[in-house]
Amino acid sequence: MPACGHPLCELVGGDCSLAAGLSRGCQTGPRKLAPVDRDLIDEVAALLTELAPSPPPGDPAAAERQRTAATRLAFLFRREARTGRSLLVLAADDQLDPDLATRLQALCRRRR
Repeated sequence: MPACGHPLCELVGGDCSLAAGLSRGCQTGPRKLAPVDRDLIDEVAALLTELAPSPPPGDPAAAERQRTAATRLAFLFRREARTGRSLLVLAADDQLDPDLATRLQALCRRRR
């Protein structure tokens, strides 16, 4: 498990893949955010489906597909964070299937 404690970062490998590189300092005034695009929700759902099963031992192609899906999900997580949105809101707002929402939370929340 990487030092950050995110299970998704463990799948990607290396340092924290979810760090958006933003300060949590003052962000003056309210910001109006555009609603989450349906294409983003569909892509996140597809990535979470790919990340569901553990790859069978000795199947490097399946492990590579999982790492690719994990890398893309981490990219989307960072991109949305830089616009002030969190992908975890998709789970909280019931915009994902409940099983996928649970999987998203399990992958992107720190284990500690």
